[in-house]
Amino acid sequence: MSDSKLAYRPDVDGLRAVAVLSVVFCHAGMSFPGGFIGVDVFFVISGYLIAGLILKELRQGTFTLANFWERRVRRIVPAMVAVLAATLVAGWFILMPEDFASFGKSIVGLALLASNVQFWKDIDYFDSAAEEKPLLHTWSLSVEEQFYLFVPVFLLLLAKRSQLHRAFLLLAIAAVISFGLSVAWTHKHPTGNFYLLPTRAWELFAGALLAFLPPCGIGKKKWLIDLVAVAGMALILVPCFIYDHKTPFPGLAALPPVLGTALLIWVGSAAAGLSLLGKLLASKPVVFVGLISYSLYLWHWPLFSLTRYLTVKVPSATVWWLLIGASVILATLSWRFVETPFRQRKILAHRPKLFIVTALLFTAMIGVGLVMYKAKGFDGRVTDRTKILVATGKFDQSYVRELELKDIPNNLVRLGATNITPSVFIWGDSHAMAILPAIDAICKETGNAAAAATHAATPPVIGYFSRNQWGLNEASLPYNAAVLEHIKKSKFSAVLLVSYWNMHAEVPDFQTALLKTVEEIRTTGATVYLMRDVPIYDFNIQKMLVRSSYKGGDLERFGLTPTQFTAADKMPAALMEKLKAAGVQVLDPIPLLMARANSEKFVPFDSDGSFYYDSDHLSTYGSLALQPLFAPIFQNFGVRSEANEKKSDANGAGGL
Repeated sequence: MSDSKLAYRPDVDGLRAVAVLSVVFCHAGMSFPGGFIGVDVFFVISGYLIAGLILKELRQGTFTLANFWERRVRRIVPAMVAVLAATLVAGWFILMPEDFASFGKSIVGLALLASNVQFWKDIDYFDSAAEEKPLLHTWSLSVEEQFYLFVPVFLLLLAKRSQLHRAFLLLAIAAVISFGLSVAWTHKHPTGNFYLLPTRAWELFAGALLAFLPPCGIGKKKWLIDLVAVAGMALILVPCFIYDHKTPFPGLAALPPVLGTALLIWVGSAAAGLSLLGKLLASKPVVFVGLISYSLYLWHWPLFSLTRYLTVKVPSATVWWLLIGASVILATLSWRFVETPFRQRKILAHRPKLFIVTALLFTAMIGVGLVMYKAKGFDGRVTDRTKILVATGKFDQSYVRELELKDIPNNLVRLGATNITPSVFIWGDSHAMAILPAIDAICKETGNAAAAATHAATPPVIGYFSRNQWGLNEASLPYNAAVLEHIKKSKFSAVLLVSYWNMHAEVPDFQTALLKTVEEIRTTGATVYLMRDVPIYDFNIQKMLVRSSYKGGDLERFGLTPTQFTAADKMPAALMEKLKAAGVQVLDPIPLLMARANSEKFVPFDSDGSFYYDSDHLSTYGSLALQPLFAPIFQNFGVRSEANEKKSDANGAGGL
């Protein structure tokens, strides 16, 4: 590889600017819903620059792992520690104990270069706080550092065995395997696919492979250079506008931005010089943003996440612009006074001292993080009232069951006694999961049993499906058909339908499907019950209650008048009348919860705790408060013994 390929490339710094601005605008909700692909652009750039430098030094015989890791430490650690220290101080005053303890876990994960693994384990459907985790963005740093734990060693071993010429082929094979795994995991393991190294490594490999290629051979055809550059940029920018959080990612969806980045880097090495687009990327204002891109990436997320945490509601556009401006200012200061002095060896110039200080810092990070976690975020900072709201605003995860077609009918959720044939069946989505603690408690008190079929964002109707990142989507058609078939065969005394009705009720096809479903269930002789939605808030009411209580705020202001929650209910009155005419027994939780709270308004809590887990799901405490609502379902049903039913079936068979 020629020295010119490793010469400073201002257009690559400009490409960094595109990457970081895409990420920042995406996180600020600035019409860049797919801007998260900026991280993938960073991965390709990193792979190209780092692999190129390693190859040059290996060929010159000057490469050492000590030199390599000194450069990585000087590049990554100083700014990261500065941001972490500032976030830690802010977190003490802003974060509730539980979240401060979680922040401690994040610090330990970061120090162990395993942030991505930690967030992969911690984030799921019911974890609505992902955007409020101040160190969530460090997952990408961990992916990079994990990658660089292995690749330099691999290339060094090949060089020592005079096999460096095989590196391109071997890295290409590794990239193909990683990409194939990413495609395979797109739907099977979406969270792991997003966070883990095995499914992200191909993006870094793509950049590394560029370092092996000769300069772009287009020659003097400037128009072709311009065309390739525009195509590359289009492959980056178009996904920024057409992708969003529902896009399965990375997998095939990551291919355009990775390929686009590779094209821009490659065409920028053409002997004929930079394209018009390349010259724009190499302009001073764009390059400056590229130079501060690492610090900007580090600073923007804690500012954004802690602001979200304070407000709970989505900040206004004005607030977002102020946060972006603050991020740029802090990034500039960080680049000038933290990054640059360390990279130029003006601070800790001697490698042994640098490594010792780094080791001490990382040890301190682990220690501080563990203390924060073990001390439960120093929960003595909050009042008993706030602690009660925190404790009761949780949901028992054992009731979260995401059933699929293969689970029907042999792997249903069982509630109550296990030796009793269920007389009641609950069918629904995550809102149904939220009321299962109450059903379970009633079953245990009455000596009865119930069964349930649940999957998030999957309404309990036949012949209809809604598209949602958490739901079964098209697969809900055979799944719900199988559930209905099981209901018909089992002859339940009652079937309770529970769903996020407000999400679907205004869709005519859904209304038709719901009425058809009720009609089919009624043919079995079962009584059909339908639970209406609890009031839906447009923000996480549980978080707002806790944080307002922490600050001594008036919680009564979150109460809703009957007029307010009736106006927000999207279940058409005409549909409710049709359901009642079809024999459906409608269960309304609102009067019961209002009585619990002893208020003329609906308030999402009572004197003993919080009814909500988030904006629309009941907490376990809220679920148990609804036991009187569901108790009548079980009053007229006797206990159905499986042994007696088998005996009865045998006698009946003999009689035939």
